[in-house]
Amino acid sequence: MRVVRAVFYFEVITNLASAIFALLFTAAFLGQFASEPLPVAAVEFGRWYAVLLVVLSLVLWAALREGTDRFLRPVIAAYLLGDALQIAVAIRLGLAAGAFGAAVHAAIWTSVLYAAARIYYLLGTRPH
Repeated sequence: MRVVRAVFYFEVITNLASAIFALLFTAAFLGQFASEPLPVAAVEFGRWYAVLLVVLSLVLWAALREGTDRFLRPVIAAYLLGDALQIAVAIRLGLAAGAFGAAVHAAIWTSVLYAAARIYYLLGTRPH
């Protein structure tokens, strides 16, 4: 499970980096997913996404640092649900945009990989 936990730590780091990019350069961050200019309100919603990504990443980090499966399992289960939703929304975005750009593909495949790691973790640990 050490390797899987390392994957989750890596996720925290990449999520926080993405959140910082999304907070500071919101239009550029969102521009990776859309081929047309976005209204101001959409850009502001992008900032809200960044804020939530920071909070969720810190929850995962705290659960990892706690050291036991008792707290980490429910967080990982919630993230697994998030992976499924992320995949569905990314597919919907690709279909609505008429093209699956590199950022949409990256969102789908990273979610698939993280979901596989989460399933492996959840099957390999026992609830207390």
